[in-house]
Amino acid sequence: MWKLVVADDEPKIRRGLEKILNWNEFNIEIVGEAEDGEIALEVIKEKNPDIILLDINMPFLNGLNLLQKLKDINNKSIVIIISGYDDFLYAQKALQLNVFDYILKPVNKNSMEEIIMKAVDKLNEIEKETHYLEWVNKQLNENVDALKKTFFSEWLNNELSDEQVLKEMEFFNIDFGKNIGLMVIKLVDKLNIEIMDKKWNTELLEFAIANLLNDKFKEANIKFIFADDKKNIILVNKIDDMLEWIALGNQLEVEISKYLKCNVIIEQANVSSGILKIKDIYLNIINRINEKKKFSPMALLIIKYIEENYYSNDLNINDISDKLEVTSSYLSKLLKKETGSSFIDYLTNIRIKKAMYIMEDTTIKIYDVAELVGYSNQHYFCRAFKRVVGFSPTEYKRGK
Repeated sequence: MWKLVVADDEPKIRRGLEKILNWNEFNIEIVGEAEDGEIALEVIKEKNPDIILLDINMPFLNGLNLLQKLKDINNKSIVIIISGYDDFLYAQKALQLNVFDYILKPVNKNSMEEIIMKAVDKLNEIEKETHYLEWVNKQLNENVDALKKTFFSEWLNNELSDEQVLKEMEFFNIDFGKNIGLMVIKLVDKLNIEIMDKKWNTELLEFAIANLLNDKFKEANIKFIFADDKKNIILVNKIDDMLEWIALGNQLEVEISKYLKCNVIIEQANVSSGILKIKDIYLNIINRINEKKKFSPMALLIIKYIEENYYSNDLNINDISDKLEVTSSYLSKLLKKETGSSFIDYLTNIRIKKAMYIMEDTTIKIYDVAELVGYSNQHYFCRAFKRVVGFSPTEYKRGK
């Protein structure tokens, strides 16, 4: 039932208001009454009524002041002012405070019935809207992950303007901070001939990869994992530790190979120049993946081995030839033919790219960077870096 409070300083009028209608017929229960404004305020706070019949002119706290206090405490009750002719100016001011309606003394049964019917219709309308909003919020909460994935997919497919992207970010309350990680995982057919021959369900495999990624990031508060329209598995997440983020790609490749028995290409980057740059970085990563997909399966396996082991300072082509069970001379010629670089040059370029990536975190010391990318000697690292990039690691860091 709807709850009603009657506030008037005259006992006779309060009794008259309580008896003027059969309130049960309107699904209304009188839950409290008050003889002055201060008591009315306490009763309203305690009972939280749906409708208040309020005398405009009461002692201690008049109706206008009471209305202001109800507004301050964000009370949502429907307020119907009871006013005498002498209080008409007060009633007009009350209407400015969003009262529902007013009725003049002496109170007429027909007038009261008409106003109460309108009030109940309004309450039913509010209740209906509230239930609908609760249903919408429930649906949103239950489907929010899918909605977020759809948003990211549409954004990266260039279906949203920057303005729309920012609005969606605000709607979903997404805030990655200043350092965002972006990873793309691609299941490449030519690296998984055995799987393709057995007609494995590649969609199921991609689903398993996404699950593995989810498990790896189960502790992360801010992450989004989804598939784009090219069947790439995408991870967007907040980076808390750059070195952990960089190591993650290799760890995932090892785990995907170990548990799912398939080979993937993993490319990752970080975005430190604003959320809207994610799309540009994503397109760069896709271009890198497409370039790699042009290589023969053997060349791809060589490249993957280098990228997975670049940090080992004694990495050499014999390690790869042993792993792939082909001669080192064949691997050297193949790599040169398909990439245009010798093994040493290709390895050096990979190490320097990784070093540049690590130095996005300017707190990491250069000698640590050198060791992390496979150089036991900082001097050799600096020489290699300058030869590839054109200036020293110190100058590069200074420019960040």
